[in-house]
Amino acid sequence: MAELFSSAQSTHHRRLRFNPLRSLTGQSLATALDGFEAGDLRAAALLWQSMCGRDDILSVVRPKREKAVSRRDWTVLTSDDSGAAKAHAKTLTDFWNGIRAVNAYDRNERGGMSRLIRQMMESASYKYAAHHIAWKPMAGKLTATFEYVPLWFFENRTGELRFVSDGMGYAGVEMPRNEWMVTVGDGLMIAASIGYFAKRSALADWITFSQDFGQPKVVGRTGQSADSPGGEAMADAVAQFGNDWRTVIFGDDGSGKIELLTVNGSASLLPMPALIERVDRRMTALYRGADLSTMSSSQGQGTGASVQEGETDIIEFDDALTISETLNEVERQVIAWHYGANVTPRAYVRLLVPQREDMKLLLESINTLVRLGAPFAVSEVLERFGWSQPKAGAELLMARTTAPVDPANPNPDTTTQTNSLSDAAEERFLAGAARLLARCPEEARTELTEGLKTVLKAPQG
Repeated sequence: MAELFSSAQSTHHRRLRFNPLRSLTGQSLATALDGFEAGDLRAAALLWQSMCGRDDILSVVRPKREKAVSRRDWTVLTSDDSGAAKAHAKTLTDFWNGIRAVNAYDRNERGGMSRLIRQMMESASYKYAAHHIAWKPMAGKLTATFEYVPLWFFENRTGELRFVSDGMGYAGVEMPRNEWMVTVGDGLMIAASIGYFAKRSALADWITFSQDFGQPKVVGRTGQSADSPGGEAMADAVAQFGNDWRTVIFGDDGSGKIELLTVNGSASLLPMPALIERVDRRMTALYRGADLSTMSSSQGQGTGASVQEGETDIIEFDDALTISETLNEVERQVIAWHYGANVTPRAYVRLLVPQREDMKLLLESINTLVRLGAPFAVSEVLERFGWSQPKAGAELLMARTTAPVDPANPNPDTTTQTNSLSDAAEERFLAGAARLLARCPEEARTELTEGLKTVLKAPQG
């Protein structure tokens, strides 16, 4: 299947791009957000992308949210132990290892599974992340290239995303589900963009205040009149300071002095720093769950470290599940291509996010339950610990099977080891024979006992 955008189309789109932040006002932001809710996505999507790239907080917390999931390992689990499930698992593992991810608008951005997940995670900011799937069947094997398409190429007026190929039209075309993958997330930029606007306005006011009052003002005081030689001399002296704001007060008390006038006490009462700090903290809380550096128990937020860990875990678990379930929809098509349209997938991909708990206690619990006969699936236990299934042919860690060394005999010979193994086998044989005798009828027990004695007396062959 051909690429979604040709080089000529990409060049044309770039020529039409503009910076929406230059004309940002409260009214234009409100219009963009209202339009997004109505399904007109372009204006808000362009605003959000510019905000995320230029704000000093959003450009940090947003990538952290996306990377927290994209750096996680993944594995393919089976729904049962059947041969079909194992075959499905191998097919899906090969498929996900072979996929490519590329940005259809900027093809310098490309990679594999991690890049695909990172692109899907943009839905956390923009609510939607859409990928065009270019299927590539070859020699009995199916692979695909996932082309990420920026959100301003879509509209959502009907309640389903539709593709607008030129990025400017009112109504888009329907997107076949076997050719598109749409990830739906939280859409945090709806709230964060309001904070960005408040922060931008406060920063502009703060800069204006700094420009107007950052340097002291020059005031000359003289008892002379303005047109007197003394008054003119004072005016010339004040002018030598080269300050944009200077003045001379004539007819003063005659002290004849020059003062530097400052805005005493007002700087500490400015509302701008507190507003900017509040927006930065809220943006961090939106994306990361809590702000460890500023949200402390003294501010009524609870203990900083524990609050952040718990909130961040919840967010990461939910993001991983959202990504996994979206990929599972694609897997239905992969299984249908390999095994038939009516075949239900018996395997599925999962991003592995280890749970924050006492792993030592968990392992002891599993060991105890296994000894009591409780059934545990190996794949589920590995997933709980955040480990993937080992790849085929990988060297495995094995439990130690050799007997412990006897301090009295640190170098036992081969004969001793062989005798130990023979004794263990004999003990198992006698235990089995005892269980067999217990189940025999009484009239046959004597004959069977004599037979066992004969076997035990016979020389080993």
